[in-house]
Amino acid sequence: MLTAATGAAKGHAKDLENYLKARVKLIADGTAAIAADLLKDAKFAFDEIRESEKTAVLAVEATSLAAAQDAINAALAVAAKALSTATGIAVPFP
Repeated sequence: MLTAATGAAKGHAKDLENYLKARVKLIADGTAAIAADLLKDAKFAFDEIRESEKTAVLAVEATSLAAAQDAINAALAVAAKALSTATGIAVPFP
């Protein structure tokens, strides 16, 4: 009886082993797919941030150039006014 019972139980053990192996493979494959998706999403996000920073650098550069141009124009206006006052000749400067 013991031999018969053990033999019958071993059949179920093999079924359970196969089922558990399939579940482990499914979990491992699913985890790998999730990790790959997360990596892809993170790469996309960092690429977007990098592109955004390039635009920000251009904006800072343009603003700096505008500030420099305004400073030069202000200095030239003061010089034009001083020259006009000193010589009595109108030096046109917008």
